[in-house]
Amino acid sequence: MNAVRNITIATLLFAFSFFLTGAEADDPDFEFRFDDPTDGTGDIDPDDILLLTVEIENLITDPREFELVITNNGDLQSNGLNAWWSNNGNQQLSSKSQQIPAIDVGNSETLEGITVSIEATENALYGTYNVNLRCRDNDESDPASTEQTIQLTVNVNEKAAVSIVISEGGSNEGSVDINGETTYQVQINNDGNREDTINVAVSSNDWDSSLSENSVTIDAFSSQVVTLTVSSDSSVAYGESDTLTITGTSGNSGDAQGTLDVTTFVRVQYGIGLEAVSASASGEPGATVLFNFQILNKWSDSVNFEITKKEWYRGETACPCNGWGFTDGTGTLDSFEEKMTSSSESVRVTIASGADAGEVVTVVIVAKTSDDSENEGAIEIEIEIKVEGEYSLQLLVPPTESNVLPPYDQIDLLPNTAKSLSQYISVKNLAKVNDLVKITVEWEPGQGNDWTVDAPASVELTSAGSSGDEKGLFISVTAPTSAVGVQATLNIRAESGGDPSKFAETSITFNVNSVASGSGPETDQLSEESDFPIDPIYLVSIVLIIGLGSAAVFGLQQKSKGAFGGSEQSVDDFSDEWAGMGDAAAPPPAAPPQPQAPPPAAAPVAPPQPQTPPPPAAAPPQPQAPPSTAAIPETAPPPPQPQAPPPAAAPAAPTILTVTVPDGVMAGQQIQIKAPTGQLVNVKVPEGCGPGSQFKIQI
Repeated sequence: MNAVRNITIATLLFAFSFFLTGAEADDPDFEFRFDDPTDGTGDIDPDDILLLTVEIENLITDPREFELVITNNGDLQSNGLNAWWSNNGNQQLSSKSQQIPAIDVGNSETLEGITVSIEATENALYGTYNVNLRCRDNDESDPASTEQTIQLTVNVNEKAAVSIVISEGGSNEGSVDINGETTYQVQINNDGNREDTINVAVSSNDWDSSLSENSVTIDAFSSQVVTLTVSSDSSVAYGESDTLTITGTSGNSGDAQGTLDVTTFVRVQYGIGLEAVSASASGEPGATVLFNFQILNKWSDSVNFEITKKEWYRGETACPCNGWGFTDGTGTLDSFEEKMTSSSESVRVTIASGADAGEVVTVVIVAKTSDDSENEGAIEIEIEIKVEGEYSLQLLVPPTESNVLPPYDQIDLLPNTAKSLSQYISVKNLAKVNDLVKITVEWEPGQGNDWTVDAPASVELTSAGSSGDEKGLFISVTAPTSAVGVQATLNIRAESGGDPSKFAETSITFNVNSVASGSGPETDQLSEESDFPIDPIYLVSIVLIIGLGSAAVFGLQQKSKGAFGGSEQSVDDFSDEWAGMGDAAAPPPAAPPQPQAPPPAAAPVAPPQPQTPPPPAAAPPQPQAPPSTAAIPETAPPPPQPQAPPPAAAPAAPTILTVTVPDGVMAGQQIQIKAPTGQLVNVKVPEGCGPGSQFKIQI
């Protein structure tokens, strides 16, 4: 019984002994723990390094080899921290490694001073971070029993910092025009490692300024842009400046501030100021006109400038201005310099030699700096050039003392019959420049009521000595029937368009008759009719028609002087307009019977008129016919002369023919008409007549 009990006790003791042996076998062979500080915690400021140490105690009697590793360095770096082994307990390590592959610890020995260096960069964020460490026994193959880990604690201290800069690489020196404004993009930086609310203010400024925001909340190591606006007033001058200070104050720490000085100059990049000393000038044709300018450089560096022509025009119409010339102005300006251009820097305009008097040309000019390729600061102004000269003009009239013509200022006219004055009065330009002459007509007070006067508003004359320096005044006067027996005086004024102080004046008195009389510069005479629906035109001439067996007298008196001769003639003009009227087949002897008329037949008819030239050589027997239209009676033929043969002594009764000018025929051209005898007659269309108009001839 005792033996069994002893065996049982022995068995239990063995089992307990085995249990104890197994428990001891599961105990760790080493201990990995904090060294200094004993809690493994440290505080660190950004841009600083913290040293924490650990130790290894070997709990067994055999020497052991261990491996040390920092396992979360990647996470630490993302928060601005960096950790590495700097001492293995025996010596300093030269490399910044996150692993010590082998470190020896003697039997039952504790290895102290194994150091971990923890660096907080300048961007290390405020907060608490763990540094994970692992220690492994390299002599054991079972990681579960040979590996231990611990965590160091690192507290990154708060850092408050503010800085201010101009964003995107801009400059803190800007420009503003007079009475203008400019803006700056200001970047507020939170250089602290913690979110911060920063207050922003402006100080030390003389000019008006403002910020788009005065308080901004910004994450750690981040920034935000605000707009600064600076304004100048009209009292500033180019070259002046104003400097202000922008201050940003941290809300986390009042001691943390950032500042920025901003200077604004009164200047304009590529800016040019230009003002003409005189915006208008004048000169004669062919002259060169000089324009001076007050010019200003609005920039703080010296510049080259140029003044060029953009366009020019007359009135409101763009034109090539042929013959005109333009010379650019160029020069140099120092920083903020303002001056008057010299003669070598100024603009020159050459007036065309054929320019008209009174003509005005407007020139749009552009001033800019030579390096302003985009015309950013270009400025435009206008200048004017007026063509001038010594204006002079004259009204030309027939001589009043002529023994051929009555005074020009007394003109007879018929009622309802237009009277043209172009053969009586012309205007002549005596100036060496072209002129646009203004024409005005006015009746004496109380006269000319219900009369019709057509006059040109102006007459364009070329310079003296040219073919167009003199022109007749195409003034037409028509009196009503009620004006018969009345006189009216018309005042005529020609005024220079270039110089209104230069003018010429004259007056003409009109006498209205029921029939034409022999007064006036030329005689208006009708035979049997005195009131025609159109202007009567007459030619005084005597034509002997050969080969008809009888004589016919054609009297034509022309309204316009010189219709059958030169324009300078002022007396009655005789022409061969009726030449060729006779039948070419008629025998030449048909003309001789006329000399049988007794010579006394011509004596009682009428004395010869001064206007009548000698008879043509082609018709010698003509003295037996009436020598002038003055001999043609207005109502009946003269009494027959006993001595004259009946066929030749008594001309046929006068007949009035009305001729209508065909289309396409103008004054001065010839047309053919058929006389009552059936003969074709060449007639020259008088001045003042055109297609569709009519004139009368007396036969």
